[in-house]
Amino acid sequence: MSMEITNNYSNYNREYLKSQGSQDGEQKVFHRDSVEISQLSKNRETLMDKIKHTAVWSVTSFGDMRAEILKEVREEKGQYDYSDVVNACGLSYARLYSEIEQRHEKERYYKTDGTPLTKEEETEWLDIQYEQEVEWQKSCARIAARSQVFQGNIPEMPTKELEELEDSFYQAKDAYMKLYRENRQAERPLFLRNDTFGKGRLYDVLNRLPISLK
Repeated sequence: MSMEITNNYSNYNREYLKSQGSQDGEQKVFHRDSVEISQLSKNRETLMDKIKHTAVWSVTSFGDMRAEILKEVREEKGQYDYSDVVNACGLSYARLYSEIEQRHEKERYYKTDGTPLTKEEETEWLDIQYEQEVEWQKSCARIAARSQVFQGNIPEMPTKELEELEDSFYQAKDAYMKLYRENRQAERPLFLRNDTFGKGRLYDVLNRLPISLK
């Protein structure tokens, strides 16, 4: 009888220890799963934040803004000339720069590959867009001038004026950036002006040419 009690006690002890081991194992699995779920939740929040703060550069951003400004000019004046185009490009640069600066004031942004995006990188992108816009505008003006020469509407290619046109775009960029900084301090919005960049003869010659824009 004593042996039977001892065996029963031993069996009970083994079962109890096995049960405790099983419970400990289940608790460890539960704890591990909870940690994994918590980490997945944090990873998801981080991913969603990165997606929300991912800046996607568009090659049409500059042209779209310039086109919208000129659309407003045409609605107001009935048409626009090369002086309006130069002003619209300068204003477009300042507005896009403003968006970049505001974006990086308080938040961190990322590229599409997940790496951090800096204000300097976005500004470099904007500078490249402006350079390409200037080259495209010069090319359009040059093609229009050749057509007018061929048709006999103007006597010769306005080579000097086409070079001055490039300078006028960069003068406009500098002028509107100065306006942006002044307006930012005074908390005023940017607006389109009727400034004349370059020499008056430049626009006398170029405004005889048709304007071709995207």
